[in-house]
This record gives sequence, structure tokens and C-alpha cells, in this order.
Amino acid sequence: MPQNAPFRFLSFKEFVPDPLRFWIYIFFLLVFQFSNGMYFSAMNQMADSLSLKPDDVKMLGNTVLVGLTMYFPLAFRLKFRFTNQTCLITAALVLILINLIVPHVRSQPLLMALCFIAGFFRLFGTFECFSSILPKVAPTHNYAVFLSLVFFVVLGFIHVFDIASSRIMYYYSWQYIHYFAVGLLLLVVLGAFTLMQPFRQMPKMLLLGIDWLGMGLWSIFILAAIFVAQYGEQLDWFHSSYIRAAMGISLLSLAANILRMTHIRHPFIEPFAFKTLNLLNLLLLFLFLDILLSTQQVLQNIFTNAVLGLDYLSNANLYWLDVLGMLLGALFSWHCLAKLKMEHKLVTFIGMSFIVLYITMMYFLITPYTNIEKLYFPLICCGFGHVIVFIALTVYAQATAPFKNYFQVLCILGLIRTGIGSPLGDAIYARALEAQMSIHSSIIVSIRELFGWSIVLGIFVLIIIAISRFKKHISHPIPTLLRLYVICRRAMR
Repeated sequence: MPQNAPFRFLSFKEFVPDPLRFWIYIFFLLVFQFSNGMYFSAMNQMADSLSLKPDDVKMLGNTVLVGLTMYFPLAFRLKFRFTNQTCLITAALVLILINLIVPHVRSQPLLMALCFIAGFFRLFGTFECFSSILPKVAPTHNYAVFLSLVFFVVLGFIHVFDIASSRIMYYYSWQYIHYFAVGLLLLVVLGAFTLMQPFRQMPKMLLLGIDWLGMGLWSIFILAAIFVAQYGEQLDWFHSSYIRAAMGISLLSLAANILRMTHIRHPFIEPFAFKTLNLLNLLLLFLFLDILLSTQQVLQNIFTNAVLGLDYLSNANLYWLDVLGMLLGALFSWHCLAKLKMEHKLVTFIGMSFIVLYITMMYFLITPYTNIEKLYFPLICCGFGHVIVFIALTVYAQATAPFKNYFQVLCILGLIRTGIGSPLGDAIYARALEAQMSIHSSIIVSIRELFGWSIVLGIFVLIIIAISRFKKHISHPIPTLLRLYVICRRAMR
């Protein structure tokens, strides 16, 4: 297009009005966000119907997220190999096929393979939509603006669709969620076929030199680690041969990945990606974030179900408060990072502070006399802080990582934020709750005590962020997280 000309989506046929093209992409984007191989909101019904345990369904859901994460290093290779129309139709057709197959499969290994493929092609379609609307949303490629939209859609609308799927299950059954997804995806196929034309932004790029074996090894590494976290409590941790075998497989695949990175020309994740500035700190912050957010997934759910006795739909309606908080958090992040140019550490500190505020308020609300209305503000705070931390840390990664390795860095971060982080946090709280129940024999007292310890952990994280933020104004050197670890190890000897 000529310089200074209004941006147009050239992937559409000429009869499609320009103002409508952006919203067609948004519709496609939302459909891909809804379409999974496995739906967490249907966990209990699926477990009964497919003769699976809740941990099995959670493992399948985590496999979807691993498949999604493994797409990142291939994002631009696939985008520049195929046209926009081909990418959207292919992703939608694969997801249609998986949604039709999953309700009839009883083999867990086959279900895991299908879920991995579903996650991969879900991001295939999602990335095509996001990358196409980037010039419209952020003409100057300001990623603070763009990622504020990305994470509100990715994190916020997941809850909207959880609410919708809960309604479907309440009145019908969990299989109808898959059929509903198929209907939406058929609209994507029809829309892409009739309204779009083959269009590629860059010259055709061949799919040569991709380290498919490396992709498989990284997937095995993180899936085996998730298996340990997910089934450790159920199988009595390292007393089980399955847990020991999974840990061994995880470590061996990690060693193989490290060896391949130093001996092949184009590894799936290059060694230089691990040299990104403050990558270890980003990984630790995402890990702490996932552990703190597990209080909502584990402790809050037990409280609302076992203590308050909320029914299925009432629990689902609480997601609206998360969505509202995430919308406010996305707007706050956009204003602070894009308009006020605030430092990423300060914005991260604010986001983490709201998560700690949520935990603190929940600590005082753990009583059998709590009204559901009292949970509204804490949940808004949780969603607000959650999306702020995601946006701030990802914008920082984009600003510090070379573009060549940026999507590999996103994959590395995804090993924590959509990989082991949440299962590890759930496992920690499940184990701690069992230990507390053996001491107190009271759900209320046990949950409150774990919220209390979570407050301590949250304050520790805030102190670390604050020290990192203001260390240049302090005359004495401040230890980094790695130095703190070394100091603690020496002190324990």
C-alpha cells in the first residue's frame, strides 16, 4: 500500500466492506479461543462419561496448553509458508475433526495426542488472526498496546466461554460443547472460503530445516514434568514407579535437548534464546504467579463448593468478576505502559500487589457465613492483577529479546506459564491441604491457614520485585535471586 494510506486488510475479496473486515477477524479469533480438544468446565461430566479421573482430564487440558506453547517457534515459518485463507481453513478443519472425534475416544494416550494437536492448531488459527490485525490495532507496532488486547482476549474470553459451556452442560451434556464448537468452526471455514482470497504478506518460505525432533523432545520434557505434578499426590509421589519413570524421562529429554542445542545448526530452541536478559527472573515470576493463582483454582473452589455450597451455575457466574477485572487490568496496562511509559517492574509490582490483595481479602472471608457478594471485589482484584502481570512481563520479554529469538523465548516462558506452573501450584496446595486437614480436621481452618501462608509468599515476591526495582538507589549491593539461593545453600551447610 502507498505510504500514509489507510490500512486495509488485503486478504479479503473486494466486495467485503473495509469496516467489516476487522470484525470478521475478531469473530474468527474468538471462535479459535473457544475451540479446544478438552474443556475444563466439562471436567466432572467428561470424567464420568469417559471413565477418567479428574486428574486425567486435567492432564489432557494441560496437554492442550503444551501443544499451544510448542507452536510459537514455528509461528512465522508457517505464516509465511501458507496464505491467510489456507491457515484459517486448515486450523478450523483440524479442530472440527478433533472435536468430533474426542467424545468417542476412550484411550487416554490417544486423547493426549489429539489434545496436543488441538492446542497446536488452536494457536495456528489464533496467531493468524492476531498477526493480521496487529497493523490495525498498533500501527506503530507498540506491543504494550497490542499485548493488552491479546491477553484480555486470551485470558478474559476463556472465562466467558467457560460460562457459556457451563450453561450448555447444565441444560444438555458435555458432548454438546464439542458440537457447538464444530458449528462455530464451520462458520470460520465458510467465512474464510467465501469472503477471503489467498494472500501472503511475505515471499513464500519453505518448511526446511525445522527441528521436528527437538519439538517432540521439548514436548516430552514438559509433559513428563506435568505428569509428575499432576499425579504425584494420587500415586504417592516417588514411591510410585510411574512417577520415578516420568521424572527420569523428563530429565533425559531435557539433557537430549541441551545436547542437541549445542550440536545441530538449527535447534527448535536456540541457545541464544536462553541468554535473553533476565530470563531466569521472568521464569521465576511466572512460576510465583501461577502458584499464587492456584489459591483461586484450589482453595477458593473448595471453599465455594464445600463450605458455601454454591451450585454449578453460581460458581460459573463468578467468572464474570474475573472478566471484569481483566478488562480493567488490560486498560490499566495499556495506559501505564503505552501512554505513561512506566517501568515494567513497577507495573509488575502493581499487578502482583492486587493478587496479594485478593489472597489477603479471601483470608478474612473464609467463614461459613460469607455472602457470595463479598467475593465480588476480591475476584475483580485477582483478574486485574493476573492480566497486568502477564502483559508487563511479556512486553518486557519483547523489549529485551532479539526478534529472531522472541518466539522461542515465548515458548520457554510458556513452559512455565502454560506448562508446569499451574499443575505445580495445584499440587502444592492439594498436598498442603491434606497435611493441614490431618492437623486441624476442619476445612475452614485448613483453607484459612493456607491463605495465610500464601500471603507470606506473596509479600516475599513483592519484596524481591521492590528490591530489584530500587537497587540502583541503594549503596550496598543487593543479591539477585540466584545469589540469594547460593547464600541460603551455604547457610544450610
